[in-house]
Amino acid sequence: MEAVLIIFLVVAFIIVMTTLDIQKKKRYNTIKEVFDGDVLSYECQNTGVLIDTKQRTVRLYNKEKNKVYSNGNIREINYTLSEAGKIYGNGTLRGMNNAAIANGKEKLLANQRSGITILTDDIHNPAWKINVPVVNKSPAGNQGLCERWILVFQKYVL
Repeated sequence: MEAVLIIFLVVAFIIVMTTLDIQKKKRYNTIKEVFDGDVLSYECQNTGVLIDTKQRTVRLYNKEKNKVYSNGNIREINYTLSEAGKIYGNGTLRGMNNAAIANGKEKLLANQRSGITILTDDIHNPAWKINVPVVNKSPAGNQGLCERWILVFQKYVL
């Protein structure tokens, strides 16, 4: 009877962790891009950029800051993409579960190191990091996404 209870608890724990992981992945993988008319925008993980081509302004924002710059105040745009390492379990259910959790954390850490960086001449906010998705299933992936926004900035801002 105790063995059945332990198996039930382990299965319930895995289901709960999987559900939480799916919700987290959805939030970390969702992006919004708009290329219509005079306004171009990109948003991912509560960070974003909005370019108004008529007003010649760039709005940068994250969870804590929100600022509008004229195009002349933007100095540079670049990006960094970091890959996660892979951790393997020891073959036991517990080892595989621990490895899955560690791999998820490693992906999130790699995502924190990755992103589009926009440099400004603002002494209070000289660098802004715009996040990229943890998993980008488009054919070009995150590198294509970053290259596209470099081109957008070169064409409309710099």
